[in-house]
Amino acid sequence: MQGEESILRRLAELAGNADIFNVDAAGPQGLLINIDGYAASMSRLPFMSWSDWGYKSTVASASDIIASGGKPIAIAYSVGATSVDMLEEVAKGVGEASRDVGAKVYKADSNRSAADAWIDVAVVGTTSRPVTRSGATPGDIVVQVGYLGYGALAYKIMKSEVSLRDVEEDVIRKIVRPRPHVDAAEAISRYAHASSDNSDGWLVTLNNIASSSGVLISLEEVVVDPQLEGLLTAEESITSWEDYNLAVAVPASSLDDFLKLCGSHCFAVGKVREGRGVEFKGKPLEPRGWSWW
Repeated sequence: MQGEESILRRLAELAGNADIFNVDAAGPQGLLINIDGYAASMSRLPFMSWSDWGYKSTVASASDIIASGGKPIAIAYSVGATSVDMLEEVAKGVGEASRDVGAKVYKADSNRSAADAWIDVAVVGTTSRPVTRSGATPGDIVVQVGYLGYGALAYKIMKSEVSLRDVEEDVIRKIVRPRPHVDAAEAISRYAHASSDNSDGWLVTLNNIASSSGVLISLEEVVVDPQLEGLLTAEESITSWEDYNLAVAVPASSLDDFLKLCGSHCFAVGKVREGRGVEFKGKPLEPRGWSWW
């Protein structure tokens, strides 16, 4: 992952703004902007429909806005499709996701792809105070917003370690259509010192905050969806990716207020301490997760 971190820092420098490495989303004067893109061959699971793929791609981009303390308001997307039917199904998924995140689709672009389908989704949000990854302070409480485990379970299904037939239909839906934690945006904007969403892995997400803030994140608990009990170990869950849950560093004095405003599925799971990196129950851990580098 260190190689990936170096590459991303270099890309940020080439873009003329090295600070973009330390944020999930940023923008001018109360606006937040984010864009995510995916090739189908690298992101669409075999049990995902094309509408699921469009939905998840949209939630993924909106999640960065939410993690930065913003409310998604506008979406634009571009699709490279191999057929009109595929294009229509993807559009259906984007539209369904837009309603779930509370935003409107303002622009769409279609392209013919000769081979691999692809999608880019840009989301604009508003915030009263943008939150970056770099503000975590020793003494803060680490809050996990949303359950873990869906990406790790998908990986086990892909490796035939778990049969798709043994997984409840509701759980499969959570994998292919992750929940956008829109309710947490105001709490993050009002109280959080630092925040990031889990796209590439929970340990990677926590390490991004720790590295950007120059602190140690001491994790004591991993909260997994109760429906996944017996399907995953804690060790597997802690590296789970594309769950699009959130890691938030909150001042201890504001924790109760944050949890009241955060909504359901918000859990205090650790502390920010002096030091560097991430540890789980006192054991240092490398930021393992998903990477194509």
